Amino acid sequence: MAHPTAPCCEIRTLVLHTYPDGIKAFGHERITTPMGRRGKPLKKLRLIPAEKAFALARRFQGRFGTTVSVI
Repeated sequence: MAHPTAPCCEIRTLVLHTYPDGIKAFGHERITTPMGRRGKPLKKLRLIPAEKAFALARRFQGRFGTTVSVI
């Protein structure tokens, strides 16, 4: 039997949580936006390779009023 030689990685989804008021607390509005492979917003969750998801998360972190989740 042949073994796969291509690198294998886990598959994850990337979600960007935006807080319009800038307050990350219970009771305040939160907008959840799934992100795609190219870092653009999508309408539903998409699976992307874990390495790419974590690279995009590092790019999005640090924006005011946002939180990034890799699920």
